[in-house]
Amino acid sequence: MPTLRETLSTHEQLIMALRQQTPVRLARTFASFEGQFYDRTPFDNLARHVHALYEPADADTFRRRLDRRLRDRHSAPVAWDIDREGLAGQQRAA
Repeated sequence: MPTLRETLSTHEQLIMALRQQTPVRLARTFASFEGQFYDRTPFDNLARHVHALYEPADADTFRRRLDRRLRDRHSAPVAWDIDREGLAGQQRAA
């Protein structure tokens, strides 16, 4: 029998994560997994997707905290300003 997580799309899983975690906590969690990605593109895409799901004030908090955490880990900040139309299409498809 599948778990609840397995029955939800990635988009739905992210919405659940936003409801369960503060922007600060989610930014810390994201930053802790940054090194697991061989190619940073999927990581940045996921961060942009989460950022787009937040209300503006929480989105700003998530963005600032994630970039700060990445800098603390000597990593580049997220490339936030990438093809917003492509990102919107990804969200609709999810």
